Amino acid sequence: MIRAVGIDIVEIERIQRDIHQYGNRFITRILGPEEITVFEQRKDKEQFLAGRFAAKEAVIKTLGYHLTERPPYTELQIVTDNRGMPALQVPPALRKKLGSTTCLISITHEKQYAAAVAVLTEES
Repeated sequence: MIRAVGIDIVEIERIQRDIHQYGNRFITRILGPEEITVFEQRKDKEQFLAGRFAAKEAVIKTLGYHLTERPPYTELQIVTDNRGMPALQVPPALRKKLGSTTCLISITHEKQYAAAVAVLTEES
């Protein structure tokens, strides 16, 4: 059963400006350890970061159904699963709060923008 849907769009140029202005401080505020490893290997760093930022914002919008506090971006890691699809990875304490929910994520990029949709599902 679908419990919540979240969507977000980010201007890639905004992410470029933030990386230029704040550097590593900005990057480590958004990305978790596994994501940073992937980020460092990417040629399209700004596009990658914009997509992850949009995905995390979309996920946070869906989590309002279960949580009263907004988790830090770094706790919501968007990793690539064994099929090459984005998947949400959260720490055990947050996973426990989410119970039997699953979060499906889709990320897209188009020239100036990155966008993401998150769908929170729960077994009925």
